[in-house]
Amino acid sequence: MQTAKQKLKRAAPWLFLLLVLAGLAAVRGLAANYEIGYEIMNGDFQNYNPVRHLLAGQVPYRDFTVYLGAGELYSVGGLLLVLGNSFGRSMFATNFCTWFYFELLVLAVCLVVIGTARAARAAALALCSVFFAYVQGANLPFAGQVNTLLSYAAANGNSARMMRSAALTLAVLVILLGLHFWQQDTSRRLLAPAVLVPFAAGLFVPWSNDMGGAAYISIALGYGLYLIRLYRSSIGKIVVQTLRYIVTSVVGLGVSVLLISWGHPLAWLRQTRGTSAYQTWYYGNTLSDRVCSVADLHWPGAAVFCLAAALAFAIGIFVCRSKRSAVLAAGGFALTLGMVLWNLLYGMVSASNNGPTGGAAALAAVLAPACIIKAVLLVCQKVSFPQVAARIVPAGCAVLGAAVLAVGMAGQVQTRIGGHEGYTFVPELGGWIGDQAEKLATEKELTAGKRLFGTYSSALEAMTGQLQPTGTDYIIHALGDRQRLAYLQTFQQGDFDIVVTPSPKVAPPERWSRNANWWFYRELYRYWQPVANTFQSGGMHLFWERTGTDNNLNVETTTAATLQGDGTVLVTVTAADADFCGVADVTLHYGLVSSDSMDHPFDRQFLHVTCVTENELCAAAERDTNQGDFYLPTDRDSYEVPITISNGVGQILLTAKSGSGTVYPQVNAVEVNATYQDWEYFFE
Repeated sequence: MQTAKQKLKRAAPWLFLLLVLAGLAAVRGLAANYEIGYEIMNGDFQNYNPVRHLLAGQVPYRDFTVYLGAGELYSVGGLLLVLGNSFGRSMFATNFCTWFYFELLVLAVCLVVIGTARAARAAALALCSVFFAYVQGANLPFAGQVNTLLSYAAANGNSARMMRSAALTLAVLVILLGLHFWQQDTSRRLLAPAVLVPFAAGLFVPWSNDMGGAAYISIALGYGLYLIRLYRSSIGKIVVQTLRYIVTSVVGLGVSVLLISWGHPLAWLRQTRGTSAYQTWYYGNTLSDRVCSVADLHWPGAAVFCLAAALAFAIGIFVCRSKRSAVLAAGGFALTLGMVLWNLLYGMVSASNNGPTGGAAALAAVLAPACIIKAVLLVCQKVSFPQVAARIVPAGCAVLGAAVLAVGMAGQVQTRIGGHEGYTFVPELGGWIGDQAEKLATEKELTAGKRLFGTYSSALEAMTGQLQPTGTDYIIHALGDRQRLAYLQTFQQGDFDIVVTPSPKVAPPERWSRNANWWFYRELYRYWQPVANTFQSGGMHLFWERTGTDNNLNVETTTAATLQGDGTVLVTVTAADADFCGVADVTLHYGLVSSDSMDHPFDRQFLHVTCVTENELCAAAERDTNQGDFYLPTDRDSYEVPITISNGVGQILLTAKSGSGTVYPQVNAVEVNATYQDWEYFFE
């Protein structure tokens, strides 16, 4: 039985390691917090908004949308609960968590590759220090290549992907830690492998739905390979353990969902199902990016490297002499396969090649030097490396980590001493901002005392202490029929003074958002109008107020749907007034037809809309074209879309895509419901 002093002595190196890693992460957070300027449609407020709801006492999933997963929500929320709730501190928290979870990935890799705690600690500390120097801008060899691999770790990014990837890292670390304690006392039945591994795998699924799923599968496969090694030809035992794994992992998932949703598992399920239902067809504006099959996915070099490493770890599970080494090999298999599966599952669910390839890239950046360190250690064992050196090297790594941390902290202190010249402190946001401060002041003055409804809630809502009434801060996260109906009904029934939308003049993706979310904007155009143009409104948003009447201009129109020689369909709306410029609210009745009599049950199909007239207007104004192009769902036969009309004519082009290449669009009817002033193109 160990004494308290002995336990503390054993824990001290780990505490030192975590302290240094947390310090390095704090430097990264402070660097991001120095100036908190933001893009009005980027991920900084996507990361912060759900936390505002959480800290206001709202129930996750029931009262507000948790798009990035429970991991980001509770990691950032936990830190802000301690540090204080402000946007500025959220910038610190998100970047702190991003780098800290990457450091935990480094630690996990070192543990499974190197195998011994002391050497793994030293290697993790050294690698984290070196990687930190790279992302801080040190002039080191291969800086360009390494920083490219570390893109997810270097900043929180648009979708907090490094934080989301931590589902896999944390699951592996929790399993390894639990097994360590179980080995010390096998009477701890809850830490037995048959309970711990599946429970942890299920527990971390809601951390991030995409990475949680990938982590679950990779851990399950690694555990399955270990069972095969353990029981060999005893099929019955393997089947029993597999069934036990499934049941226990479902219990772990259930416990996790109950905790993160505050006892509202159905709310979590509805939100998750809604997201998956829309993910495949909704996002994006470029048809060439759509993935119809696994064969269409891009496989970056880092993903191939991780896949090869997963194969090596899988072989290692069977050839390792000890059970401990086999367990570590299974952990390595889960890490390497999980990062590849994350990209694969994301690509298939989202039908996109814009997957989280940076996860595999970060893992490859860590795995390669870790394997080199392991090889060096093996050579040293063969040549009877002096024991004194075995003690000096870990101490040297500790000194390196402390020194790098000291330099990083000194840099942040020096930066703060230098002041914030050219920036303005915005107390409502808890940070310093550049020219946006003046714009925000104008917006705040224009909306003083007003109740807001923002399609992209950001700084203005935070400054005025308002929460998005629907609980969905970005309209692009109102995914699922139930979610969209609730969003629209809340808007229709609410007593709002001002609607805030990003200006397409300064945020071109708003053109896509209007068209893809016409189910909402058709209501906005019908009863609201902008107070002023972008310049007069502060330079970032448009502010809409009720007109008190129906804005339908009732312009007489005719329609046509013409099949083109390449299989596309050109939809044309022609106004009786040849000078009319505006937008038509149109119901398309459509379908997809196949020129192939054979059935393709696994063939993915997409229907893309090219906004012909909008693109012509953008080209004439020397703006980027195709920003407003969007997709139609293929599981229904009618949908409302906007068609911009210029000088009496408006056109869109429908193009179908499928894996078999034999699907074409068919338009059965085109109905014009109303015509409005087109604020996107004929107001600014």
